[in-house]
Amino acid sequence: MKTWKKVGLGTMTLASVAILAACGGASSKSDAGRAPQLAIPTDISTLDSTMATDTYSNIFIGNTEEGATRVASDGKAEPALAKSVEESSDGLTYTITLRSGLKWSNGDPLTAKDFVYSWQRAVDPKQASQYAYLLANIKGANDIMNGKADKSTLGIEKVSDTVFKVTLTQPTPYFKFLLAQSVYFPLNQSFVEKYGKDYGTSSSKTLYSGPFVFKDKGWTGTNESFKLVKNDHYYDKKNVKSSEIDYQVIKKPETAVQLFKQGKLDQAALGTPDLYNANKGYTKNAKLVNLKEATTDYIQYNQTGSGTSNPAAAKALKNKNIRTALNLATDRATIVAQTTAGSKPATGLTPAGMAQTSDGKDFATYAAQPYTYDVKKAKEYWTKGLSEIGETKLNLSYETDADSTTAKQMADFLQTSLQKALPGLTITEKIVPFQQRIKDSHNHQFDIVNSLWGGDYAEPSTFLQLFTADSGNNDGGVSNATYEAAMKKATTLPDVTNDEARDADYKAAEKALYDESSINPVLFRTTPALRNPNMVGLAFHGTGLSYDLKDVYIK
Repeated sequence: MKTWKKVGLGTMTLASVAILAACGGASSKSDAGRAPQLAIPTDISTLDSTMATDTYSNIFIGNTEEGATRVASDGKAEPALAKSVEESSDGLTYTITLRSGLKWSNGDPLTAKDFVYSWQRAVDPKQASQYAYLLANIKGANDIMNGKADKSTLGIEKVSDTVFKVTLTQPTPYFKFLLAQSVYFPLNQSFVEKYGKDYGTSSSKTLYSGPFVFKDKGWTGTNESFKLVKNDHYYDKKNVKSSEIDYQVIKKPETAVQLFKQGKLDQAALGTPDLYNANKGYTKNAKLVNLKEATTDYIQYNQTGSGTSNPAAAKALKNKNIRTALNLATDRATIVAQTTAGSKPATGLTPAGMAQTSDGKDFATYAAQPYTYDVKKAKEYWTKGLSEIGETKLNLSYETDADSTTAKQMADFLQTSLQKALPGLTITEKIVPFQQRIKDSHNHQFDIVNSLWGGDYAEPSTFLQLFTADSGNNDGGVSNATYEAAMKKATTLPDVTNDEARDADYKAAEKALYDESSINPVLFRTTPALRNPNMVGLAFHGTGLSYDLKDVYIK
C-alpha cells in the first residue's frame, strides 16, 4: 500500500528528544475500561474505499468498513461479511456466500449487488482508482480498465442477495487476501451516487459496514480529532471489545511521546535513533514493542520524459548510467543509522520478513540484489551518463514529505552526499505535505521522489507488480522488458500455480529492476514504539490493514 505506510500510531520521528527523556506523567492505573487513545501523524485523505491509497486513510476504512474476508491475528484470511468462500478445483471460480441479515450502518440491507457495484466502479477507467490493478485477474478487468469493454462485463455475477460468483482469468493463490483489501469492499450504490464526487470526503458522506462508525460530527475532512464507536448494525458487534476509540492527528513525534508519558496516548513510535535512544529505557507504565512492518522506502526516478519543468532532468533520468550512478552513490547504511531506529538497508524491493519461498526461506534473502555504496564506480557511470546526454552538470529536484522529520533528514543527507559524490550534480529539495507528494507522484510531477510501500498481502507480487506497464502505481514510468517478462511468467500458468517456479520468476524480476537501476531501494522499515501495557488486543499487521481495532481495549 502506498506511501508512509505501517507506522506506529502516534507516530514518527525526531526533535527535542533530550527534553522528552525526562518529561512528565504516566498512564493512570485507574483508567481501566476507558477508550484507547491513539494517533496518526497526518490527515486522512479520503474514506472512499475505491480511491484510498495511503495507510492512514485505510486504517479508518478498514475498521469502519469490511470485505468478504478479514485478515485474522494469525495472518490468515478468514470469512468476514462472507459466511464462506469456496474455490473451484481449477482455481478460476469463487463462490462467495454472504452472512444473512447484513446491514449498512444506516440500516439498509447489504447484499451481493453491493459487491458487484463496488467492483465495477473500481475498474471503471472514469473512476481512475489507483488500486484497480488488484482486480486485474478478474475476467474482463483489464479490457474494462483499458477502455475496451463495458464495466458490466466484469467477471462478477450476483446469484442471489447472499451469493455471488467471481470468475478469474487465471488461478490467483492469494485471492482470499485480496478480498480483504479496501478496493474489494462493497459499496451502497444509492448512497455513493447521492454524494457523487463528494462521497468519502467526510464521515457523514460515507456509509459503513465494519466494526466501527464515526461518532457525532466525526471526521469533517479537516478536523484533527475524532472518535470511533461501535457500529450498531455490524453483524459481529458483540465481539467488538471497545465501545469507543479516540484519535488525534499528531504531526510532531516528540509531542506524541510527551502525550504518551502524560497518559494521553496509548502508543507512540520512536522512529529515529535519537528519539529511540532517549526513550527506549522508559518503563513507567510502558513497554517497548517493535512494529515489524512489511515496508520498503525507495526512490523513484521520473523516466516518463515528461512531468518535470527541467528538460535536462527528463532526459537524464531516462539514462540507465545516470540512474546507476545515483544508486551507487546512495549510502543506505548511513541513512539507516542516522535517520531510523530498527530498520535495515534494503537489498531489493520486497522487504525482509514478509514472504517465504516454497522451502521456507525469507524471500528477501533469497532474492537479494547487490545494491552497494561505491563512489568510485558511481563517478564512472555518472561521467559516462552525462556524456551520453550531452551535459556537464545536472540539477535534479528531490521531493519528499514535510509531515515526516525522518523524510526531511533523509533528504538533507542525500542532498549533501550525492552532490559530493557526483561532480556537477545539484539537488534541490522539494519538501511538500504528504498529500501533495502523493498527488505529484501520481501525476508524474517530479524528478526524484521518495516513496514508501507497505505490502497488501504476504506474497512478493504485492511489491513486484508495482512497476508493470499497467500498474497505477508505476509513478516513475518504469519500462523494463526483462522485468515485465518475469512478472508475466510469475502471474500466469503454469508458473502461477508452481510455488518454486514463481519464486524464481519473482527473483528474476528483482534482478531486472536492479540491472536497469529502475528504482533505488533504500531501507526495510521496522519501528520501535512505546505502548501502554494495559492496552491489549491491538492487532498490528505488516501487510494489509496495518491496525485492526476490533479487539483492542484498555484492561
